[in-house]
Amino acid sequence: MSYITLSNAMNIIKSSDLKNANIRKDVYEIPIYFFNRYEENALLSIKELLDSPENYFTEIYKPVKVKEKHNFVYVGSQPCYHTEYDCQRLNANYKNYEIPRDIREKGKNAVDAFRTWFNSVHYLLEIDPDVFVARLYARWGILTNVKAIEFKNSGATYFENESIGNLKFDITSLIKSAGRFYYASSKNKAILAAFSKLSFLGEKDEAIQNNKTGFSDEEVKSLLKYYHQTFKKPLKQKLIQYYRLDLNPEIEMSGNILNKLGFNPCNTCAN
Repeated sequence: MSYITLSNAMNIIKSSDLKNANIRKDVYEIPIYFFNRYEENALLSIKELLDSPENYFTEIYKPVKVKEKHNFVYVGSQPCYHTEYDCQRLNANYKNYEIPRDIREKGKNAVDAFRTWFNSVHYLLEIDPDVFVARLYARWGILTNVKAIEFKNSGATYFENESIGNLKFDITSLIKSAGRFYYASSKNKAILAAFSKLSFLGEKDEAIQNNKTGFSDEEVKSLLKYYHQTFKKPLKQKLIQYYRLDLNPEIEMSGNILNKLGFNPCNTCAN
């Protein structure tokens, strides 16, 4: 068998046709009413992928072409699968750098040029950041540093301090807390009755269509943003952790399936 990181498993889900997925299972053992159809399908897809990879790819998986985003310097190379669970690359953290907005707004050619330039000078970020900033200004006219992002590894070590019991307690607590928040005030109830499944509207700049809550768009968006960040987002994360720990903690899959998906065998494992 072979192993992949949770991040790569999620990339498989993101490249699937989630709008039309039809998985007849429950998201959790108690009802959750505030996820929309797309959110439910995404959660059920990762649940099915972890539970039965072969069934997922033969019965459910319908890939869609995902448009490349130009936010970061390093774009996805071919993902790898690992034959050794303790492979250092399976457990390595992920680091990338955000491309400045001024560059992104100039289009793909500017983004490609910036990536090429960055690769020639990125070593300066470690040894002399001030020189890097000076070169950034000299070449691109930008007076800001490039933001680094680093994600802890999503692979083998992610769950060493977790337990199914703790996860279930946290999940149930979040669901109950979301329910209490819903009934905490007439304002909460009015807004969430209309838009709890559309909490992403809290991040949108556009006017909210059919806002009949009696509250301004600004008030609705502020509450939806809080609701999403406080309840929905952490609940999704906990559910995915629970699925993984309960169904497939090592994210073990057939190498043949992964080859068909375009994964390459890890060079470190192979050697």
